[in-house]
Amino acid sequence: MKRDHLLILLLLASPFFGRAQYGEESPIPYFRYSVTAGLGPTLMYGDLEKKQLGGGVVLRGNYFLTHGVSLGLELQEGILRGQGNPVERNSTNLYHAAMLGVNFQPVKFLQDDHKRLIEYRESFGKRTLNSVYVGAGVGALYSFQWDGVRSREEETDAVFYGKSNGLSYLVSTNLGIEIPLHSLKPDLLDSYIWNLVVNGQLNFALDDELDGYSGDYEGNENRDVYGLLYLGINLRF
Repeated sequence: MKRDHLLILLLLASPFFGRAQYGEESPIPYFRYSVTAGLGPTLMYGDLEKKQLGGGVVLRGNYFLTHGVSLGLELQEGILRGQGNPVERNSTNLYHAAMLGVNFQPVKFLQDDHKRLIEYRESFGKRTLNSVYVGAGVGALYSFQWDGVRSREEETDAVFYGKSNGLSYLVSTNLGIEIPLHSLKPDLLDSYIWNLVVNGQLNFALDDELDGYSGDYEGNENRDVYGLLYLGINLRF
């Protein structure tokens, strides 16, 4: 009789043991942290008609809140360049920026547990497309301007106003993709994985100081924006 009772108890408990072993995956990713380093060209959109390429370097750290959603801190240093028409207005801005933002990977977020666990079986192209992300954030940028000319030719009374150095606040947007440089097969799973990152970013200044010129006068009507396209290496651990 006792043996029958024990057998019944085990049968009743087996679904709970099975759920504990094979149930829903934790919302906390196994690889919860990532670091990305990258570099690429910058392009400034302001009141200077002639756009000139600059360059920038990026270091970003991410913390994954759940699958497909991460909070990140990004540091940038680079050069923004532009030239006016006529040429006496020009800008070379050595900038330093810090931004706090969120990245969202729709496919990773919406994947069910089974798909996520067997994703390594998908083709390289499918795994790459699954990693597409969008992002948004806020930040601050400090400008160091040189080569800036503040006045027009002597026969005119117009003056170009602006600051040589100063702090600007930004709204940042990102669109990117992570190209896997790893295999997530269970027998090859290590303590970290590598990705190649391609990221396009637009940063909208809340003032008009990135190009070194500001004020309410003709030829200075637009707030400044700069873009950064970078290629980077991502380590997730």
